[in-house]
Amino acid sequence: MLCFLMFQCEFTSLCRNSKTIKLFLIGCALTCITNLFSAFSHTSINTAVDEVNDYIRTSYANRNIYLDDSKVVFIRGIYNSIYYAGQVAGSVISPRLPDKYGRKLAYILTTAMMTVSCAIQAGATLTNYPEILILGRFVGSLFAPMNDAVMLLYCQETSTARIRGILSSLFTSGYAVMAFLGMMIGMKSMLGGHLTILLALPIPVGIIGCLFLFYLKETPKQDRKAAMNALVFYQGDKPENDEILNNYIRESEEQSKHGSILDLIRVPHLRKALILSNAALIQEAQLASTLIAVTLIVTCLIAGYLLKVFRRRLLLTTIGLISMLGLCIFSVAGWFAKQTAFLKYVAMGGMFGYMACFGLALGPISFSIAPELVPLQYRSSIICMTFSLNSIFVVATNIAMPPLFVAIGSIAFIPLFVVPMALSLFYLFVALPETKDYEVHEIVHMLKNNKLHLENKSLSNTKL
Repeated sequence: MLCFLMFQCEFTSLCRNSKTIKLFLIGCALTCITNLFSAFSHTSINTAVDEVNDYIRTSYANRNIYLDDSKVVFIRGIYNSIYYAGQVAGSVISPRLPDKYGRKLAYILTTAMMTVSCAIQAGATLTNYPEILILGRFVGSLFAPMNDAVMLLYCQETSTARIRGILSSLFTSGYAVMAFLGMMIGMKSMLGGHLTILLALPIPVGIIGCLFLFYLKETPKQDRKAAMNALVFYQGDKPENDEILNNYIRESEEQSKHGSILDLIRVPHLRKALILSNAALIQEAQLASTLIAVTLIVTCLIAGYLLKVFRRRLLLTTIGLISMLGLCIFSVAGWFAKQTAFLKYVAMGGMFGYMACFGLALGPISFSIAPELVPLQYRSSIICMTFSLNSIFVVATNIAMPPLFVAIGSIAFIPLFVVPMALSLFYLFVALPETKDYEVHEIVHMLKNNKLHLENKSLSNTKL
């Protein structure tokens, strides 16, 4: 009998581990599908910048319109910036579809449309009309917020509270890997000299991704029978499924059945969640070089362990302070580098430190914290609105940075980045509740009551 019980325990543990591995592999596949369009397409085109410039110049020349270098750069700037404009517009139409028709349908639709976007861009390079290239990028950007949102929702709604942070961190890890892959493949020694092939590369992956999404089940919803089937598919058939399902349904009943995006402004604790989400995303930055990209990949892989062991608040505030110090070092050392040559290496060290902090905690937590703070019916809305506001911040800093940098040099990073980071970190410290190992309805309760922790709630396997 003892042997039988031991075998049963081992078998149960093995089954649970296999389901965890299955969830992890599904998360890896989803982050590759999603970030192939957002990260790979960005960095591959930015690396193959000469080929893009040649295409623009030649296309207009074939139409008897001759452009100087400044106009070519201006048109390429429109091509790059239109993505952020499309994200802002897309965030308005994005939330309703996943909430009304389900995460699965929304994911398939957005993946299909972003695949079509790549096809339009690749086809445009065979014509003399860069306007079609810009249109194709705009089409993809309209569906990018929803695509990012449903990827995060799949990772969070199919996992347990214990591994929710690890699965959510795959979003940033996938972004880093795909961005690095885009940088490599965009080089002239690879596909950088073949613009059509480079832009068409995501198309077959997008088609395979759609087929994979058809295989997946919808995330658990309020329909109890369908939710139980989804729960068994993702987490396995286990005794505590009824309790998990009850918590899930209780969470969705925290507010009215149909949430409005305006509720994120009107309802105090939802407004607080929106501010916290954007405060976390202010920590974001762009990749500067191949070595920094490698640093980001390595640290993102380590982030999964940190999210499992340490509390979110501790990671976000402590590593946020260190990252802010890194940016200060970069700014000040860069300012004095003209007088003292070795300080340029100190400045680079500060940037490496910042990117390491971003990969270790700031990126994985800031991208995934938003849906942990609100009930089920507001998750799509808060992710889309947060990403939309982040796009506005990116455009604003891109516009403000060049003239400020010319005027005051690298010190411009302090008013544009360090000061907003300091303010956001202070607000996160005083207002962000702990989310590790808490169910979402418990986190919402803490937000409503201005608490950072729940009494009598133990955080097992967590370091202070």
